[in-house]
Parts: sequence; C-alpha cells; structure tokens
Amino acid sequence: MAESPDSLSARDSAAGAQGARLEPRSAGYCVMCDRIVERTGTGACPAGHPPAAVAGHIALGDGEPVPALGRFNLAAFLVPPIWGPFHGQWASAIFLPLWVFADSVIASAAGRGAAGLAGAVFVGVVTLGIQAFFAKRANGVAWRRVAARVSVEEFSRRERAWAVAAIPLGLLIVGWATYYRVVLAG
Repeated sequence: MAESPDSLSARDSAAGAQGARLEPRSAGYCVMCDRIVERTGTGACPAGHPPAAVAGHIALGDGEPVPALGRFNLAAFLVPPIWGPFHGQWASAIFLPLWVFADSVIASAAGRGAAGLAGAVFVGVVTLGIQAFFAKRANGVAWRRVAARVSVEEFSRRERAWAVAAIPLGLLIVGWATYYRVVLAG
C-alpha cells in the first residue's frame, strides 16, 4: 500500500530534523591547560588532552564565548591558609608552617654574614614562588569543586570579594608578625 503524501512529508521532515540535529556546544575546565575550554565532539580538550582531563560542564549557546577564569587569585596568594580551607583546598594549610620557617630563617640570618643573608633571601623567594604557583592554579581547582552549582561569573564575583578582603587581612597578618618579631620577641 502506498503512503499518502502527508505521511511522506512528515517522515521526511522528521528525518531532516534528525539529520540537521547538531550537538550542543559545551565547555569544561581542562586541568592540563589550566583554563576553561570548549569540548570537542568526543568531550576532549581541543589541545588534545583526554576527556578525563576536562572537568565540569558549561552549556554554551550559539555564538556564546567560552567563559574565562581569572589567571591569578590574589586572595589565594595573600592569605592561602585562610582562603584554601574555605575553598576545600586543605593542602594550603602547609603555608602557615612554611611562613613560620621562613620567618625563623630570616630572623636568624642577622649576624650570619653573606651566607645567612643569601639563605634568608633564598627561603623568602622560594616561599613566595610556591605561593604564586598556588595562586595561579587556585581558581581552576576551586571552580572545579563548585562547577555543578556555581556559574563562572558567580565564582569570579565571589573571588573578587575575596581579593578585596584579603588585602587588609594580609596587611594585618604582616603587621602583627612584624610587631611580634620586633617588639614582643625582640
């Protein structure tokens, strides 16, 4: 029995819609690239990193740009022992004993000549370098933890508030440490 023209056009229309279906664009955070990237058709990073390296899911509309995280987190740099636990990065607690060690090395460098000064400078530079590396990676790692419930824009807004609060808090910590070292421990 022949199909009616109406049923043929309905079937052709459905087949055409199925053929014209495009996969929705999506993005995620590539841990190897340290940024949010648009996923390829297989879910991988465009730089060739496997799908397992791309975490989170951000649906992108047509023509919508891929959102970007900040490249450096000021709060994670200035107050890592406080910022880290609030963002589930408990390893950042290591910075507190690292600061105490650096303070001890710098304080004991007095009267030790050029070698003591060089050691103090080395420990200070290494400590700040480790903090800078942590702060560079902090946004991506922290956003991955909340990607399912917080948009990139909301996360960035929160991190700006953290940065504003971290400046006076960092100054307060340095001021207190200086006061303790100069006046109390004298």
